[in-house]
Amino acid sequence: MKKLLAPLISLALLGSTTTQITWAASPKAGATCSKLGVTKRVGTETLKCTQKGKKRIWVKSKVAPTPTPTPTPTPTPTPTPTPRTLTIYQSGAGKPGPVKTNIDKVSAELTFNPATAPTGTNLKVWVYDPEDATKSLNSPGLFYRKLDGDWIYKAANNDGTVFLTLTSGSYLLSTVEPNGNIAKYSRKNYAFVVDEKGVASTVGLLPNSTGFFTLTIDLRATTTVTTTPSPTATFVPKNSCQLQGQDGNLAMNQGFPHRSERLPVSGVIKAIMIPVDFPDVVGTGNPAEVYYSMAKGMDDFYRKVSAERVSFSFQVLPTYIRMDFKSDKYNLGKWSSGDALGYWRATLEAADPYVDYSLFDVVYVLSPQNIPTSSIAFGPAFPFRSDTNDGPVNNGTFSGADAYQNFPGADWKWISHETGHLFGLHDLYTDGLAATYGSWDLMSLNWSTQAIELNSWNRYISDWLDESQIDCITLEALSSTPMTRTLTPLVQSSSGIKSQLIRLSSSLILVAEYRTTGGLDVIPSNNEGVLVYTVDMTIPSIKGGWKTQRRIGSIAPDFTDATLKSGDSVIVNGVTISVTSVSSSGAQIKISKN
Repeated sequence: MKKLLAPLISLALLGSTTTQITWAASPKAGATCSKLGVTKRVGTETLKCTQKGKKRIWVKSKVAPTPTPTPTPTPTPTPTPTPRTLTIYQSGAGKPGPVKTNIDKVSAELTFNPATAPTGTNLKVWVYDPEDATKSLNSPGLFYRKLDGDWIYKAANNDGTVFLTLTSGSYLLSTVEPNGNIAKYSRKNYAFVVDEKGVASTVGLLPNSTGFFTLTIDLRATTTVTTTPSPTATFVPKNSCQLQGQDGNLAMNQGFPHRSERLPVSGVIKAIMIPVDFPDVVGTGNPAEVYYSMAKGMDDFYRKVSAERVSFSFQVLPTYIRMDFKSDKYNLGKWSSGDALGYWRATLEAADPYVDYSLFDVVYVLSPQNIPTSSIAFGPAFPFRSDTNDGPVNNGTFSGADAYQNFPGADWKWISHETGHLFGLHDLYTDGLAATYGSWDLMSLNWSTQAIELNSWNRYISDWLDESQIDCITLEALSSTPMTRTLTPLVQSSSGIKSQLIRLSSSLILVAEYRTTGGLDVIPSNNEGVLVYTVDMTIPSIKGGWKTQRRIGSIAPDFTDATLKSGDSVIVNGVTISVTSVSSSGAQIKISKN
């Protein structure tokens, strides 16, 4: 068949000489058509057979061609959100804590006739020898202070008794070693509360039949001492700039050494969060989620400023513990008012049946986020011993409305500031005085949205700067010929000198550091520069011991414009610090003595 097909076609053509063959051509606009309504595509146009008068012709159609369907995209899977929840406390991973006794110990009866207490005395104390409870410690006296007040020394009577007349409020008492024997003894802190009727009490200890509280002191496990809370402790400085704190503060320090009862400055710190609420202020939400950002922000902060030397491991109770009193019972509605220690003690007692405090380094008691300022305005730190059925809690704090203000990072900035005290750091703001340091450190202003990281001196006394990152110069080493040094930005993770230290005396240090935007600091470019300040080891917290040195023209009340730029200089106690150049990587300074 394939061979015959071609001849047959040829024959047919030869036999059709009278027939004209035409090929169908594409229609054109205006040409005649036969069937109304028919459409045809011609190139990019669409033609439609339309009646025009008596004729049917092809007309360009306004109907748009059917678009090619767009394929439906495959949906991108929604990523699983990162969990934002804290670890739930499981009573020590399933291990029960110590048995809760809730039985107060009664102070021992005295075996002698004590001295007569003066009229008005409402706290009678006798300090006994821890090695023989029937004998006096022969302590020279004790220190006491109202919470957030100054330490006051009260001498003992010849028989070892001490008589105090105290107004209502919360107090700390610290027993003192006999004959300055810090190698054998360690001062012991007690927390007392004096109610509105003038009655004194302390957790876990009742007075004896004659109204005396019998207190003691701690024995050291070894006679080799390198770090102790006593200002006169044996301490071997690494260089001339490691000045010892000399303000008498047994709990915190603006110098060296680190107080042994405070949080460790390296390793993982175990923290328990105890959410509490009240009949009139009920907590809402899952505490493991509610307080996550607070915990995470603080852990990030201390990881950053310690160069990853320290971190926190948090656990939280799964539900709020309801207090058996209203939120305003302790009159904490105004700053530094009311009975903060009484409230702290009450919350620890309420949680004691549920928490084994011996498992943790630090305790955070957290009020609901909707706590009104009129109930609890502030949350102070408690860097001292508070006794519980599981042993002492040496470091803790509770939150108030100040922790939940409406600005970026309020919760983690509050808890980081209070935890700074639990590391042993002073407040750098002033109480009732004009500011002397300004907004350059979390311990001065934790509400800052600019400079929030710890300054170089606070890092150094916390062992968060290596010796290679500081440069120590004594006053005697200086002359009129300038020494040149280069400071690297404090907040950058880079090598070089982060802190220039100049020892002005045995109690006064001069510090220079280069502050720029970076890390957690967001400093306006016109406020970046070399920050110069002094720290006086003899002045207590919030009393103006930290003083920023202003550049010429600096007027800001918070010292934010005080940093030195290229060409600026300051003179402090006869020492001149001049800035010769600044860049993103460092600032060059010159140091000389007039």
